[in-house]
Amino acid sequence: MNKGKVLVVDDEVYILHILDFSLNAEGYEVIPAEDGEQALAKAKSEQPDLVVLDVMMPKIDGYEACRKLK
Repeated sequence: MNKGKVLVVDDEVYILHILDFSLNAEGYEVIPAEDGEQALAKAKSEQPDLVVLDVMMPKIDGYEACRKLK
C-alpha cells in the first residue's frame, strides 16, 4: 500500500539509497533528487506529499530550494 510520495534530496548517493530503502520498506514511494535544481523540477512534476531536503548541496542549496518550493 502506497502511503504517499516523498521527495528525498541529497547530493550524497549513499544517503539517498539509505532513505529510499527505509521509506520504501514503510510503504512510501520515494522520488530521489541529487541537487536543488532536480528537486525543484521533480517537485513540480511529481507533486510529492513530503520533501526531505539536505541543506548543503551544489547548484541550489537546501535553503534556496525550500524558499522556491514555498
